This record gives sequence, C-alpha cells and structure tokens, in this order.
Amino acid sequence: MTVADLEAELAAVSLAIAPDDWALAAYRLAVARSESAAHLDDIDEALALLDKSARILSAERAPIEHGRILTAAANCHRARGHHHKTLELFERAAGLLAARAPINEQAGALINLGLARCEAGQPQAGIEATDSAIDLLSLKHETAQGPARTERAPADEVSPNDQLLLADPSTVRVEADPTGETLRLLGAAHINRAQARQALSSPQDLELAASDYQTALKVLAAESLQAGMAAHGLGSTLLELCHRDSERWPATQAVDAFERSLSVLSHNSFPFHHAVARHSLALAYEARAEPGDEARALNSAQAAIAVFDPRLHDSHWRTAHETLTRLTSALDAVCPATDRSDHIARLLAAVSETECENLLRDRLLRVASLPVSGQSADLGALISSLASIDIHDYRRVLRSLVGVLMELPDRLLEVACATICAMHDASDSTEALDETLDSIITERLFGPQRVRVRDLLEANGWIRP
Repeated sequence: MTVADLEAELAAVSLAIAPDDWALAAYRLAVARSESAAHLDDIDEALALLDKSARILSAERAPIEHGRILTAAANCHRARGHHHKTLELFERAAGLLAARAPINEQAGALINLGLARCEAGQPQAGIEATDSAIDLLSLKHETAQGPARTERAPADEVSPNDQLLLADPSTVRVEADPTGETLRLLGAAHINRAQARQALSSPQDLELAASDYQTALKVLAAESLQAGMAAHGLGSTLLELCHRDSERWPATQAVDAFERSLSVLSHNSFPFHHAVARHSLALAYEARAEPGDEARALNSAQAAIAVFDPRLHDSHWRTAHETLTRLTSALDAVCPATDRSDHIARLLAAVSETECENLLRDRLLRVASLPVSGQSADLGALISSLASIDIHDYRRVLRSLVGVLMELPDRLLEVACATICAMHDASDSTEALDETLDSIITERLFGPQRVRVRDLLEANGWIRP
C-alpha cells in the first residue's frame, strides 16, 4: 500500500470509537512514512504518530505491539543519527518481544539491538546480543530443516540484562518458514556479528569475522544484496589479515571474495555498492602484486571513480582518486604512458583471451549505460590506445572486442564502428589496421553479423581493403 492509501485508512478510523485500530493504522502509516522519508520532517511526523500509538498500545496492554512500535521509533532515531536513543528503544523492544513474539521477530529484535550497541561503541555487547539471535535462529532452522548451528566464538558470560531478553529456546514453538526468512535473518545476524568483530580488530576477531561472513554466504540466497555485502565484508577482512600477515593470508583470497561480491553488486542494480566493491578489488589486486595486477587495479579503480559523485560521495571519491593516482604513478615509473588507457591496452594485450573478453565485457557494459557522447569518449580513449600497441597485439584484442560487441545493444556497436573508423583514419598505419579489422570480421563473425558490421563501417567512410 502507498502512503496515500495508509493515510486514507487512518482517516477512516475513529480514535474515540476504536483507539486500538487507530493506533495500529497510525503505526503502519508511520513506518511507511519513515521508510520513504525524503526530509527530516517526514521522520518527525512518523515519530509523532508512533508516540501516540505507543500511549494507546502500552507495554502493559499490548507488549508485542508496543515492542513493534518501539522498534519503528528506534529506526527513526537511527536515521536521525541519535545512537543512544536508538539503543535505549531497541533494548526496551527486545525485552518486550522476548518469549512473546514469533522466533524470527525475537531474533530480529536482538539483531537490531546488537547493531545499535555496535553503533554506540559497544561491539562486545553487540556480539552478545547477536549471539543470542543466532542461537534462536539456528535452533529453529535445525528443528525445522536439519542442522544449521554454527560454532560460537568464546565469549564472556552473557550479562544479566541480556539474559532477561532471551527466550528459553526449548520452550519455543517452531513455526513454518516457507519464505526462507529464518535463513535471511540468520545471514544478517552473522554479517552484523562479523562487523562487530571487525571493529574489535584483533587477529583472532578478524579470523572469527571471516568465518561469520563465510557462514552468511552459505545461508543467504546467492543473488541477494545481503550475499553481495557479505562477500565484500569477507574480502575486506581477508585483505586486512593479508596486510598483517601476507604469508598466512594471501591476497588472492580477498580478490576472489571481491569478485564474488561484484557478481551480485552490479553496476546497473547497485551502482554505489558496486563502486565501493570495485575500489576494494583494486586494493586487493595491488596487495596481490602478481604480473599485471597494478594495471588490473588501475582498471578497477577507474571503474569506481566513474560512479562516485564528489558532491554526494566525497570521502569515497577522494580515496578512490588517491588510489588511482598512486597506481598511475607506479605504472608510469615502469612503462611511461600518455594516458591511463595506454596501461589498460597493454593489460588487455598481455592477458589470456578469456580474461581479455571479461575485462572488455565489463567495461562495455558500463559504457552502454552512458549517453552517446559518453560512449564515444570512452570508446575513443580505449580504441585509440589499442591502435598504438603492436599490430599483432591489436589484432588479438580487437578480435575479442568485436566478439563482445555482438552481445551488447546495437547502439553501442554503432558507436564503436564509428569510433574505430575515426581512429584508423587518424593513424599512421591506416592500411594495416583496416586489413586487420577486415580479417577479424571474416574470422569472428558469421552471416548477418558480418554484413551488419561491414555496413556500419562503410556508412562511416570505411573502404574494405
């Protein structure tokens, strides 16, 4: 339902005649307003409605409903950055929902509490609350579908306050879970506990955080945003361990984790998260330091900075720019270049055909989302750099480029053909480049594809050798 629908629903209920119904309608409207808030005023209006609802559905009369209202109010205060108020409300909500609400809701309250404690600078206390959530969810999943318990890290005794929040798992009825919500919550709990352990930052805590992220990846849907974030968290943890002890923790594990993250956090679906993961992958390549990794890192950092807007993501943009500058200087010191695209062209020429196609596909998918002028500029920089490398290397890369273009929108093929013609005309080796292009079209393309590409090239003044 839309906010307008919920406003109409609230207006249709009489506060004097049906106060409980009014309070529930006000609660639903407040949640919707807070989730779609565009201004702080929207949050304040939601809090005002929740305050009225909480006074009607009090903790004594309706503890579960009151706990839900407190949770919604805590989320509003969290959005305002009021960490201590958020923590206070989540504490009270968890206490009311324990042993009363369905298991998933109890666990969700404990997950919220753990997160609030971490944000309030209490990571160890946050871990204790999240431990309790994991116990509840693991027991439910184990009872309903088979073993799913995970080994808990050694920890201090649970505080008396936390013991009041916990239901006795042996007395809780297990509900059906056809939607997989239990596993989603279990994955979220492991991610939150991992983040708390990262905050503690000791080698042992980082190793335990990596284990938590790996467990989250096992229980979460592989294509979900949460799985992408868990893979990114795992990569960040492994990279930190690598920096501390590179012999025991090779950076290639971090590279694999970030690449897994990017398989979910696509440029089109999650642009900001994609850019963050791209920059992280650049750092992992830099740490791995295998042949070609500095250029791979440069390519990845370029992809990140192309998404970050310095007006909205100032700190991320600055960090990515520093990485890009550092990598460019390191590559220029070994092999000077007039442009960063020159380093990318050399990388494409040096790697296997499969990696070359993957790198080109990744870049062209991003280029396809740009306006035509942006497509022309990006492809122009790339193809100009490719045209300056050895003719045999150019042939290898152009063959891959033509093949990948066949998979992508026709408009991008049109821009690419126009750009190739312009680059060839501007080169001192036009005849050799045109002959190379013609032979690639003959080898790589078939029937209508071949005719289509030659028609586009000839429309841009290309004369077949």
